[in-house]
Amino acid sequence: MYECLLHHETFTRLEARLKPFSDQITPVTVSDNSEIGRPWGEAAKGSALIAHGNADVWFSPASRAFGKYLYEADRLAWFQSSAAGLENPFLQKIGEKAEAYTASHVQSEAIAEWVLWAGFDWFGNGAERRAGQAAKEWRHVHFREIQATRWLVYGFGHIGEAAGRRLRGLGAHVTGVRRSDQVSPFADRVVHPNDVSRDEIGQADAILLCAPHTPETENLADADFFAAMKEGSLFLNVGRGALVDEDALLKALDKGRPAHATLDVTREEPLPEDSPIWTHPGITLTAHTSALTSESRKRNDELFLENLSSFLNEAPLRNLIEKKDFAAQAV
Repeated sequence: MYECLLHHETFTRLEARLKPFSDQITPVTVSDNSEIGRPWGEAAKGSALIAHGNADVWFSPASRAFGKYLYEADRLAWFQSSAAGLENPFLQKIGEKAEAYTASHVQSEAIAEWVLWAGFDWFGNGAERRAGQAAKEWRHVHFREIQATRWLVYGFGHIGEAAGRRLRGLGAHVTGVRRSDQVSPFADRVVHPNDVSRDEIGQADAILLCAPHTPETENLADADFFAAMKEGSLFLNVGRGALVDEDALLKALDKGRPAHATLDVTREEPLPEDSPIWTHPGITLTAHTSALTSESRKRNDELFLENLSSFLNEAPLRNLIEKKDFAAQAV
């Protein structure tokens, strides 16, 4: 018998589908007011713990109580995360403790649509369109087509490929940047990070960061990086805030290279009220919400249930992370 730790809302959504496992799991729920619930009663003494950490947990007041329960467990047999990255200190600690740890990449589809939204808004001159409507002026607004743009995508994994698939479908030219030399049907070409030249950066109409935060990617986008970007270009970050030297970005925007930045992540989250990022006219900001769609939540629920069945039946788990993978992303 295993205790199964879930956010209360997750349990409410999935209770009927958890019932077939009732002879093997006893749910433990954490509510937003940090109350611990045991809706099916107490587990047998000495039961190991399994847990699902998802957006219901990460973006709620329940995260502290959830983490405390994990840390105090005598044995954490399996942890399912809804996140792809591993560098967060909280996840690093869980990775050390968990006997099995599985990640998720199902949010890639939602994030890729966020990328399209940002691209359409910038190249489609959305700001001027909205200004014209607000001023009740019948303006003829010039805009660019996505199919006429070149994109440089740092971190051509699940998120990068999901974005590349959509962008190429619209006719854009996509260069993927990743350490593997494996070709991809979702990029016109794939290059190693060490082979990205200033000319490559300067040819891009849009540069998208979706790489993990590692010692190698810390401040990837610095003053020299921005100086190489072309006038009129768009900079996007859905990776991690630490990939960007934010002071350098603000200065670069003032110089017009890039012309605009659309950010879903920042170095400090939540972003402090006194940060100039809030009010800079060259920045569009979202609050690390690119993955938070109802469809992404459903896909994560399905992944958890699939892996739960596999775990309880001693079958292979999807997206199983090895201990060395945590070490590689430790910062």
